[in-house]
Amino acid sequence: MPSQPQSPQIEKNNAIRIAVLGLGNPIVSDDRAGLAVARRVSRLLEETPLENVNISVLESHRGGFELIDLLSGFTHAIIIDCLTLPNPEPGRVRRLSLEEVAGSARLINAHEISIGDVFELARRMGIPMPENVEIFAIEGWDTSTLSEEMTPAVAATIDPLARSIYAELAHMACQSRK
Repeated sequence: MPSQPQSPQIEKNNAIRIAVLGLGNPIVSDDRAGLAVARRVSRLLEETPLENVNISVLESHRGGFELIDLLSGFTHAIIIDCLTLPNPEPGRVRRLSLEEVAGSARLINAHEISIGDVFELARRMGIPMPENVEIFAIEGWDTSTLSEEMTPAVAATIDPLARSIYAELAHMACQSRK
């Protein structure tokens, strides 16, 4: 079930506020991978909640400028999306920083603005955006077929990537106690 955008709560102890954001189209084969990972992370957090961190799992089917509304005020963001390449290795996960995708034509949504450009625009407008951003880009094979099924290689990536992100969140929770 998609999470509704929520503003992060600013806590008195300045606890870190983390957004886990899945991007994609829920009815386009591999393009739904980011959403599937976010949903799996959400279930892992329900099964084993983490203390000392404020985590919001969010989804966006649009991306682009909507990212400003979704991520404003968070200290950290983990963004998961499907990556379309000319010669993909389906299911391969690339871990990228915001700096690595600045101006990238690869991580652009239907509104023709990259994730990096969205962050730069928000910062120029004085909108508080996460300072720590990690992007997990899953190489997709089929990003054009209307289907609620992912290709096998991409589907096999969902659980391991979600568990890896959960482990990173757990590490951040431990670090915030120090």
